[in-house]
Amino acid sequence: MISSYCRRCVSTSASNPAAWARNTLPGGFTSDGLKHYGLLTNFGQESLEQLKSQEVRRRRRQLDDDTNQPYVDLFSKSISDECSDYLKSQASPSDVLARAFFGSKHFMPERMILTPIHLLSDESSTSIPSSFQVKDRFLQWTVVCKSPLELILSWQVSNVKGVTMLAFDPALRKAYHGNCINITEKALDRPLAATGLQLHKQYAHFLLDGMVKHLPSTKTNM
Repeated sequence: MISSYCRRCVSTSASNPAAWARNTLPGGFTSDGLKHYGLLTNFGQESLEQLKSQEVRRRRRQLDDDTNQPYVDLFSKSISDECSDYLKSQASPSDVLARAFFGSKHFMPERMILTPIHLLSDESSTSIPSSFQVKDRFLQWTVVCKSPLELILSWQVSNVKGVTMLAFDPALRKAYHGNCINITEKALDRPLAATGLQLHKQYAHFLLDGMVKHLPSTKTNM
């Protein structure tokens, strides 16, 4: 479920991004929205359009099941007025965010580890795309949902799968990085899992910080 904020933006003209930037409202990105998207789409592995209505209703009922809620987080960081104005001037700010996220120095160690694994793959690209389209694959991630202000990518490693969200709120001048993983909140109460969760949160903040710091470089490289 793409956020209601982004649904309003999708209907506006990408050829006039200043118009959709003026007409958006703040506060449209929430962890609940990302969690609902993860649960309804099997963490990006399935498309809502391909599911029967009965199955969609069944999954919606699961949203209220407090005993089986997946882990979800959403972090935000303010960006400079200059970067905000630059993103507003773009037809697809979500593409700029993705290039900054995957091209940042903070992501570089992970990129260096994953690149050799996918180098000979015919399915995944090891070069950062200039434009991210639905079904495109970059390293471990597959684009599953896109709007001008939001990009959601899915990933899977063995039995662990999840979605990663990158977004921009022009009214609040904030960039967002969120994750939803098919590990229940109850399972994370264990001591070892709790330690791993803290490391994940620190790394997620680190990646968000790297994306924001890399945004000016993305502008100069255009």
